[in-house]
Amino acid sequence: MDIDETLVRHVAKLARLELTDEEVAGIAPQLSRIFAHVDQVCRLEVEGADPATQAPVPMEGLRDDEPGELLEPRAILRNAPAHDGAFLVVPRFFDGAEGEA
Repeated sequence: MDIDETLVRHVAKLARLELTDEEVAGIAPQLSRIFAHVDQVCRLEVEGADPATQAPVPMEGLRDDEPGELLEPRAILRNAPAHDGAFLVVPRFFDGAEGEA
């Protein structure tokens, strides 16, 4: 898929991203290469492949998962951009009644 600057600007607008002309010019060829690789992956013949097949992951050299030092709640709140004294305050990400998606 050939990605041109017009398409990059359109997608950036939909994503509410502000890109400079230089960024748009640099992103267009990068996205074209990415989509070319995705296209190659999509063309792979996977009919009859065992879905449980995966690449082996070496397990040597991994450290044990051990609990570490606990963070003090006051220290966490002290470094937070916003809190109410007991909890972190984050932006609301949806409007509507509780429990609605």
